[in-house]
Amino acid sequence: MKSLILLLAVFCFISCKDQEKTPENNSLESSAEKIGTKPDNAHNSRNSLDWGGVYEGVLPCEDCDGIETSIRLKQNLDYVLSQHYLGKKEAEESNINQTGKFEWNKQGNTISLGERQKLYFQVSENYLLQVFKDESKVMGDSAIKYRLTKVNSL
Repeated sequence: MKSLILLLAVFCFISCKDQEKTPENNSLESSAEKIGTKPDNAHNSRNSLDWGGVYEGVLPCEDCDGIETSIRLKQNLDYVLSQHYLGKKEAEESNINQTGKFEWNKQGNTISLGERQKLYFQVSENYLLQVFKDESKVMGDSAIKYRLTKVNSL
């Protein structure tokens, strides 16, 4: 009986011991760690997405009903910006039409454009999301209001 108890104790001790990691397990774990902790800087919106095209939507406005906005982005970094302030009576301020060159940020995920007032947009798959200069986003339910949807590709 004592030998049976001793045998069970040894068996439990051995089965509770950590299994040794094989090189195969180590590579899987390190891959999972890489995915979870380090972003892949080689891929970004600029080089991974089909971002060229026309984006449209109505952006929020403090003193009007909204800003009907259309942005055409070309592969050569040219842009055409058209904005119509809905509900404004002054003809000069109610329409903006601009052309020029837009710029990508260092990370390749946000563009800036505009002459009189800089606009910043995070470039995503089939939409632009207006962000602040520091690239922070509007959060909550109203975030969808800052989105321009891609209507066609160039």
